Amino acid sequence: MKISVKHKAITTVALISMSDVVFLLLIFLLISSSFITYTGLQINIPTSLNAHADIQKNISLSINDREEIFINDKLVQRENLISELKTEIDKNPDIVILIQADQNIALKNVVELIDAAKSAGSTKFFLAAQLLRRN
Repeated sequence: MKISVKHKAITTVALISMSDVVFLLLIFLLISSSFITYTGLQINIPTSLNAHADIQKNISLSINDREEIFINDKLVQRENLISELKTEIDKNPDIVILIQADQNIALKNVVELIDAAKSAGSTKFFLAAQLLRRN
């Protein structure tokens, strides 16, 4: 007994739905993008293996490569630094000061910022560093 097998050509094309493709692209972009963005001044801060990525509401005390000092992106003269910091600290005594310094700035300038933060009454501050990615 002979069984006849009919060969039928496939006329349809199996396509992944457009919504699946968009969903996969969205997942890829979310995974590959950085979730932390720094706003404000462009300061080239040094890297560290133990840098923390969590950013809270704080006072940003920055010094750029031209030795200009900023409090929350506002240019401040060195003579007015302590009084400006004290004004900000008086609004919230438990606020943390984030000290950002360009990696090419001399250490004495960073020490001056720390001294100014302490003189203004701050007890909570930390230095910003970028997380160094290991290969």
